[in-house]
Amino acid sequence: MVKALHRAGLEVILDVVFNHNPRKAINRGPTLCFRGLDNPTYYILEPDRSRYANYSGTGNTLNANHPVVRRMILDSLRYWLDVMHVDGFRFDLASILDRDEWGTVMPNPPVLWDIESDPVLAGTKLIAEAWDAAGLYQVGSFVGDSWKEWNGRFRDDVRSFFRGEEGMVDRFVDRLIGSPSLYGHKQREPEASVNFVTCHDGSR
Repeated sequence: MVKALHRAGLEVILDVVFNHNPRKAINRGPTLCFRGLDNPTYYILEPDRSRYANYSGTGNTLNANHPVVRRMILDSLRYWLDVMHVDGFRFDLASILDRDEWGTVMPNPPVLWDIESDPVLAGTKLIAEAWDAAGLYQVGSFVGDSWKEWNGRFRDDVRSFFRGEEGMVDRFVDRLIGSPSLYGHKQREPEASVNFVTCHDGSR
């Protein structure tokens, strides 16, 4: 499929979800995915270590900065690039990748720098949904030099403007000229913004 799309002049960006597992109530029910391998290695747990932390909105959060989990993430990305020939990745709730095993936000998360500096992934498109379900919002400030960011503010403000909501002209103009309110600083430039109006989940 990917080769056929390439022949048609289309790139393929794979949506990857390294923030949670498919089961919501992971505290109960059958063992799925990494729970049976090494629970505290693969998941961020609450301080009492008996329950899963919930930064993803799904009841469990992957412990992405543990060395074992980092290796799994890198191996997966390399496989999809080498074997499936995708052109890049869009990381769902990518701000979770900034968190350590206690859920604390790290200034320089190893997993993000691993991805950015990996020679196999060089030149690959890296797009972050730069927020998580616990309120961490990093559009305009996501860690790394090669990462692009889903601009959720662009989506919200453009949709609000076209719905005719009051007080949206200035915000709409800011989005059209490259969101300088978000990217008008030395650490990030407008080229990092991925502007979109709607997406797979129809979110506002």
